[in-house]
Amino acid sequence: MPMLLITGSYRILGDRPDGDTVHFTPRDPGFWCEVPGQHRVKRDEHGGASIRLDGIDAAETHYKGVGPDFVHQPLNLGAHAARDELLNWLGFTDVTQDTEEKVTASAPETVPGYILTTGADVYGRCVALIGRGDPPKVGNPPKPAKSGARIDVALDMLHQTVNHHLLSLGLVYPTFYSSLFKELRADMTATAQQARAAKAPNSVWLYDVTTTGAKIEGLASLTDELVIVPKLFRRLADYVRLFGPPLACLPAYLAGGADEFHVPGQRDSITGLHHVVEVTNGTFRMTRPIEDLVFVEK
Repeated sequence: MPMLLITGSYRILGDRPDGDTVHFTPRDPGFWCEVPGQHRVKRDEHGGASIRLDGIDAAETHYKGVGPDFVHQPLNLGAHAARDELLNWLGFTDVTQDTEEKVTASAPETVPGYILTTGADVYGRCVALIGRGDPPKVGNPPKPAKSGARIDVALDMLHQTVNHHLLSLGLVYPTFYSSLFKELRADMTATAQQARAAKAPNSVWLYDVTTTGAKIEGLASLTDELVIVPKLFRRLADYVRLFGPPLACLPAYLAGGADEFHVPGQRDSITGLHHVVEVTNGTFRMTRPIEDLVFVEK
């Protein structure tokens, strides 16, 4: 299946970018109507939209969930490193943010780039591979593809995106949905596993306890101490804010979340993260690495 190419520019002023979300405005906002899938892209008054980077998940810098206030994962153990690398890679050289992570100044104000997408999520964010500068070249002889073209994304095109870049540095976790093509998932899985083995500076893999296990003493365990897969962090942060740190009811809570996913070697999908999360004596851990799970879009 091909991916839709849209060219435009990134703008972060007044926004809250993190390691896997950034704002993008197409040169022609009409191309948002061409994004496939059951969900429509939610645009702002200028024709721009929030882009959710496909295939990755960065540590949370401002997650709301069930509480009145934002919570975050340990900011100095990967969350800010992923966000800063994303913005720097795109070309934002000087960024100022307030205490709530909102950008109050940036230089330059916009940078050119492109996205490659197969759809939007339930929140109206366009899920995409994102690149900087000119779009990929296609055809023979090769020429930059035009906005609105549907192109087959080869591995060399994937390697030109910040999705792959962040994954290769170990700054983000792989998190796959079934809309991402199998060949691209396989390459991103290998890239993540190499980063996990390398444990480069600032890498989340230096601190990750998702599969080794950890105990939650309170919300601060999640916000200040433990580095875990963001999808699990979001579920745990909501659980602790609703019910407190004892984890006895966590499996039932995860079952109610109804996350649907596939795992290798099993034909049918599985519903509920409780199937891959183990709770023993107040300690939780995932029993499979996150790259084994391929989530079904809702």
